[in-house]
Amino acid sequence: MANRKLRAGVIGCGVGAYHAFAYANSPADYDLVSVCDIQPAVFEKLYERSRIPKGSVKEYTDHRLMLEKENLDVVSVATPDDYHTDAVCDASNAGVKALICEKPLATSLKDADRIVETVEKNGTKMSVDHTRSWYPSFQTVRTAIRNGEIGGLTRIVAHMGGHRSMLFRNGTHLVDAVCYFADSDPVWVIAAHERGFENYGPEYHGQGGKDPMLDPGSTVIIEFANGVRGIVNSAKNTPAIFEYDLQGPNGRFWMTDKGGRFWKTEKAEGSPIEQLPIWTKGGEDSLGESLLPAVRELAEMVRNNAQTSSPPRRARNTLEILMGSLISQSKDSAKVHLPLPRG
Repeated sequence: MANRKLRAGVIGCGVGAYHAFAYANSPADYDLVSVCDIQPAVFEKLYERSRIPKGSVKEYTDHRLMLEKENLDVVSVATPDDYHTDAVCDASNAGVKALICEKPLATSLKDADRIVETVEKNGTKMSVDHTRSWYPSFQTVRTAIRNGEIGGLTRIVAHMGGHRSMLFRNGTHLVDAVCYFADSDPVWVIAAHERGFENYGPEYHGQGGKDPMLDPGSTVIIEFANGVRGIVNSAKNTPAIFEYDLQGPNGRFWMTDKGGRFWKTEKAEGSPIEQLPIWTKGGEDSLGESLLPAVRELAEMVRNNAQTSSPPRRARNTLEILMGSLISQSKDSAKVHLPLPRG
């Protein structure tokens, strides 16, 4: 395995074009051999977006046939979010060694449970494309927090703005980053949606996540088992920003995708003094470039049993928070305990 390239395939060729780009631009690790989409017209867009030559990969319209024919080592599942489950489970059951799935993991907890149970039963390595998990700045700050740089973590305040502030489509990135830093399982949520979404109901109605008006913004309070509390604010009628404020007794990290600031106190709960940032690099602007660390880590997971930076169990926690938020709003912003009952 260590002496040959891994055979990679992509299921879903819209966003999957960026996965194809990442595999094609990791030539030491991968041969991208096949792509699949139920709509053949999408293949043209894949070649344009991924900048791979037309005809350089085999095209399929049935992912099961692709899995049967191509002896793939690694597969990306980049279908619309409500079609992830069968593709992930079929690939795992077919013996694929590692998977990366687009976010959110699924649109129901039943499907999320099925994914986690299938890949764990089969021993399939898996990552979920919550992209900030691979940002050097996020990794550096989480390591610093784990090492006690700010005396532990007590509060996370996260904000996402702009008309695409959608709890599931883009909010999954925001919430998963909160889970990434909290480093613990969520135990309850309280949510209050933006005006106009008060009667959204307890089920997700996003229909693939393309229409912002089918996916609410919301203010969500999340309590984690280790005592960290997150406050997530997703608001369409605010500037289009992503930011995180990570606070502990001895300091604070304020971060965006591109930069941030760092304060530290001389004593617990004292007045913070600004420090030089301890990180040098945020994330990439290009979706394809931002996937390069994820697919390269996936190769290490196959070859050297490396651990994923974005595990499916955490992605399921993220989905549990999102689903709990819908239920909380539907019950007049009641506290909803997690994990949610499985019916």
